Formats: sequence, C-alpha cells, structure tokens
Amino acid sequence: MSFGKLFVVILIFAAIIGTAAGDTSTEAYYVYKMEQKVDGNGFFSAYKNVTAGSLNLGNLAHGSGSYSDESLLESRNLAINDSRYTEAVLTSDSEITYNESVDYAYSPRSFYFGKSFRSDAFDSKGMEMVCLKNYGSNISINSRFDSLETLSKDITSSLYWKSVTSDDIINPFGEFSRSREMIGKSRFSLDAAFTGRGHLGVLELNGSLHDVKTFIDEDYLGTYSISKRITHDFYYLDKFQGDSWLPCCFGGWNDMMYFDQKGFGKSASGVFDCTCYKAPTTAQFPRVYI
Repeated sequence: MSFGKLFVVILIFAAIIGTAAGDTSTEAYYVYKMEQKVDGNGFFSAYKNVTAGSLNLGNLAHGSGSYSDESLLESRNLAINDSRYTEAVLTSDSEITYNESVDYAYSPRSFYFGKSFRSDAFDSKGMEMVCLKNYGSNISINSRFDSLETLSKDITSSLYWKSVTSDDIINPFGEFSRSREMIGKSRFSLDAAFTGRGHLGVLELNGSLHDVKTFIDEDYLGTYSISKRITHDFYYLDKFQGDSWLPCCFGGWNDMMYFDQKGFGKSASGVFDCTCYKAPTTAQFPRVYI
C-alpha cells in the first residue's frame, strides 16, 4: 500500500509599476511544497530535482524489496527589482529545505497479475542519493548509498541564498556608489545505518574548479552506522564609489578620481582635461579663397 500528498503553491506578483515618472518596481514570488509518505513491497523508482535561484536539490532512489519513505520538500524564490531616478535595487532571496526518513530491506520481487501475465523477478539492490548545490556559495554536499541490502536513514537539509545589489547617484555631478551584499547558508544532517556501500562528499570552490577550498571524499563498504553534521555560512560585501562618464565641466578635472585623470593625462586640450570648451575668436583652419 502506498499513498502520497502533494501540495503546490505558486504565487507570482509581476509588473507592479510605480506611478511616479521614471520609477518602476517588479516583484516575482514562487513557492513549492510537497509532503510524501510511501510504504510497500515490490519495486520502486523515484527522482526529484528542484532549482530555486542559485540553489539546487537532487534526489534519486530505486530498488526491490520492502520500502518506507516519508519526506517534506519546500522551495521558494523571491525576486524584486526597484528602479528610481536616484537609485536601483535588485534583490534575490531563495531557499530549499528537504527532510527525509527511509527504511529499506532488499529482496527480489516477482508479480503475477492473473491469467498468463507474469513478470520476471525484479532483482535490484537499493540505491538512495541526495545532492545539495549552493551555486552562490560555490559548495556542494552529497550522500549516496547503493548495493544496499538494508538501509535506515534520516536526513535534514536546507539551502539559503540572498543577494542585494544597490546603485545610488550621490549628486548631480556624476558621482555614484554601488554595493553588493551576498549571504549563503548550507545545512546537512545525516544519521544512517546500512549494509552495502556508502559515500559522503563535500566540494567547496574558491571561484573556479582549479581553486578548491574544501574537498571531502568518504567511502564505506560493509555494515556501518554513520552520523554527520555539516554547516556552511558565507558572507560577502563589496562597495564601490566612482565618477560616471564624463564629469567634466560639472565637478571639474580636480574632482575626478586619480585613475581617471591618469588615463586621460595626454588628451587633447579641451577634450578630457576638463578645461571646458570656449568658442574661438578666429577659425583654427581659415578657409582659403582662390
């Protein structure tokens, strides 16, 4: 006997436009939730893949025998874009949580549906896999159990990512500031007892595949009991202030940043040195009449 519950809520608020001239505001909100309970004997195969912003969760399971599974999956993604004459703010906020409890015992199973229809025995040892990826924090965590004769496991996991980018015009002379704040959290808790093969892995990158900060690769073959707790927190704040293109005749040459001045140091008179254009009294190249 098996039964499942599925709840899906999708809320989207889009194109909410401000009334002031030049001001726009757009908001999009997405929520997904699934509760599931399965209990039975036979052959099973299940696959889940969920993406929310910079987050991804993958879950795969199959086998033959006695199988009991109870899980809760929730994901949400929020995106807000506010743009005004003096500032623009882009916010992305996403989260995935996945909790699962599994009990499995392997045995070959054949099926007889009456009359002449009879199946060969399904002879598949069990496999269970969960993979978490937080692309914002450049970290992935995964557990995999295969060639299973027995498995009892409880998993609690969550991914979170938030990014806020803000652009502000400081004054009418062209100066502006930009800031970007990013927050990431990854959580993984595992308690498992099994007979078969188990694998646990963690990979954290520092920007590229060639710059690895954390690498964990564990494999177990036999009968084991494993308890694992993994937490990862990420925070990044970047601020920048500069002149927009070109601040000449407003702030003047002396108000430009040094690196801007250096780049234009050999410019033609009145072009990039901010002396400001003045109409000549006589033509530089007078016309010659023949």
